[in-house]
Amino acid sequence: MTTALLLDHVSAYAAAVRSHLVDLPPEQVEDLTDGLEADLAEALEDREGPVVTGEIPIGWAGAAAGIPAPPGAAPGASMIDLTRRFGPAAAYAAELRAAAGLEPPGPTPPARPRRLRGRLARRMGATRTRVLELASGARGALAPVLATPLGRRVVTSLVALRPLWWVVRGWVWFVLGVSALWTGFARYHPLGFYVPMHVGAWLLLAALVVLSIAIGRGLGAQRRWARRGFAALNVVAVLALPTTLSNFDNELRRELLSGGTEYIEVPVYEQVPVVDGVYVDGMLVSNLFVYDADGNPLERVQIFDDRGRPVRTTYDDGDSAWSLPGVVDPWVFSPDTTADGRERWNVYPLLGVPLGEMGDPGDGVEPSDAPEPRTPPRPFEKAPALVGADAGGATG
Repeated sequence: MTTALLLDHVSAYAAAVRSHLVDLPPEQVEDLTDGLEADLAEALEDREGPVVTGEIPIGWAGAAAGIPAPPGAAPGASMIDLTRRFGPAAAYAAELRAAAGLEPPGPTPPARPRRLRGRLARRMGATRTRVLELASGARGALAPVLATPLGRRVVTSLVALRPLWWVVRGWVWFVLGVSALWTGFARYHPLGFYVPMHVGAWLLLAALVVLSIAIGRGLGAQRRWARRGFAALNVVAVLALPTTLSNFDNELRRELLSGGTEYIEVPVYEQVPVVDGVYVDGMLVSNLFVYDADGNPLERVQIFDDRGRPVRTTYDDGDSAWSLPGVVDPWVFSPDTTADGRERWNVYPLLGVPLGEMGDPGDGVEPSDAPEPRTPPRPFEKAPALVGADAGGATG
């Protein structure tokens, strides 16, 4: 028997199987019967060749089992009785339903007008044709790859990585959700968009990852609206993944290069090199706040030591970000300027801006658009007044 005749009989049997699934959506029928012809033909060839049962008589009895004669088959041609090998087409369709967890077909719906049936049949036929063409094109494109051992190993490895994609997809949804719900969060915790910073964020990430895994394992596959909604979410995750990874990499590099906490604790038993700056209890001080006798804060106070040298707390010339007690976002300080145009770093309190308000190099922000330096949060707004402050500082 020729291969063409074998494929004709297989196609006729597959068409009969699909006719018992017409109550399902076309997309679901395509999922259940995708590659059916190839599977049937392979099964026939693997088991000692196809079963030839004689010739096709006039009024072939196979039609009673729901299997039409092969297209173009004339009386007297060789015939394959596939029902002997695979059972009736209705039983085969029932097995496909059961394997997919679908209920048996319900009562036959009332007949529609002939004109409406024809219109629906044409639409479903056109849709099915497009789907089959796309599937056939995809299989044709993968055929050269799957024909080689290396290609099969690569495809098998990619399929095995699907659970990893489910986890990554849930993380991308978390990033998009946090970005949409808490836009002001980036000022204090830029990395909080990508790494949960509290219990609620961890719970949200866990819930989205579990949802993504459930979708990957077939959640909502039997409902058309669920399939379309989940497919849209999957497309959003695929499109957002490159940008999300790039932004996460930039924020991580920025966090690592910012220096983190700048305080240096110096234990008395450890010998460390002397570093310029002002220390209190072994801790490097980033700023000084001066108050008058009444306890009111003073601005732009110049401080010198007993030798007339400027007292500086920072020696990084504004290159580092300094963490402040009780303040989430670190600050970057800037110098004051004398009347003759020289920079002075001994004018207190040092002015600066939070790191989150500074633009990245190359982002197109003009110097005129940069935030104005301002006084950082004080440890307290008013200091205790001194004795005799109301009398101008006199004590007697």
